[in-house]
Amino acid sequence: MGTRSVQTQTDRSHLKKLYYKSKERTVAQQTSVTKKPKDVQVLIIQCCEFEIFGIVQDVSFRHYTLRRAQKLGVRGWCMYTDNSTVKGLIQGYPKSFEAMRIWLKYTGSPTSRIDKCVFGPIEELQNFTYADFTIKKVSPDANVQ
Repeated sequence: MGTRSVQTQTDRSHLKKLYYKSKERTVAQQTSVTKKPKDVQVLIIQCCEFEIFGIVQDVSFRHYTLRRAQKLGVRGWCMYTDNSTVKGLIQGYPKSFEAMRIWLKYTGSPTSRIDKCVFGPIEELQNFTYADFTIKKVSPDANVQ
């Protein structure tokens, strides 16, 4: 008389797990072998100045700009001008840089009204020149000459 082993549900589950783990390892090994090495990609930092016209003062525009820049990882500065505009400079990697430009041009703070947004020429940098994004204060002696 031969004895027949009976597998329990737990044994079957354990065997399934082992099967799928070995299959995952095989797939991972195949993809790692077929991947071609990528060239080392140098990340470009883009930089430009901007000026925003419209109702942008006394509507927390600078503070919303600061928060958006921090969220996107953009560096630079912004400040009020005597001409009732907001001026600044942004630096960032291409995706976040472009997202910040779009936000400045079309969104701004909730209570602002952007009539016009002027960007300077885009420059490419090797390194950031600012550690983070800041709000510059206009000195009270700015009008004195």
